[in-house]
Amino acid sequence: MHKFEKRDAKSRTLVILAVVGLAAALTLGIFTAVRMLRKPAQDADDSKSGIVYDSSAVEGGWDNLSPEEIAKKLNEKVAEGMINISMNTAPYFEDGKAEGNIMIVNESINNYPQQVEFIRNDTGEQIYQSKAIPVGSKIEHAALDVELPAGTYECTAMFHNLDPETGDIIGTAGAIITITIKN
Repeated sequence: MHKFEKRDAKSRTLVILAVVGLAAALTLGIFTAVRMLRKPAQDADDSKSGIVYDSSAVEGGWDNLSPEEIAKKLNEKVAEGMINISMNTAPYFEDGKAEGNIMIVNESINNYPQQVEFIRNDTGEQIYQSKAIPVGSKIEHAALDVELPAGTYECTAMFHNLDPETGDIIGTAGAIITITIKN
């Protein structure tokens, strides 16, 4: 009977050690998980992890707003960045040096000055670029920056919203146009 008592004591000790080890591993796992979840954003200089966190990011999201408030804020942002483009999509030029009827309009519903450029779709060459067009203004006639031979040219008119302070491009929209040079 003495052998069985030693074996039972040994088994009990192993079970107790296994339970204590499991509890320690579980505690360490929970501690590590909580620490990682609550870890603050790292400095921009910390490149050890391979990721650089934005220092201007703050905790939070849309969770404190109602769906109606979220929709309103998103619609305001969309409206702010909208680009209403308006121009003659088939400008006509008597010859490669003449002014054509481009009729570019920066509609008064826009929020920013615009700059417009025409780019040939076949070559990628920029053939016209306006200067800044104030909101509520238009360019009725203009000559191209490049003298083109007679023919029809498919182009893309790129409308750029410009920051009124710096002149930097803050948004772009494009439309396909057909330019005709008669002679």
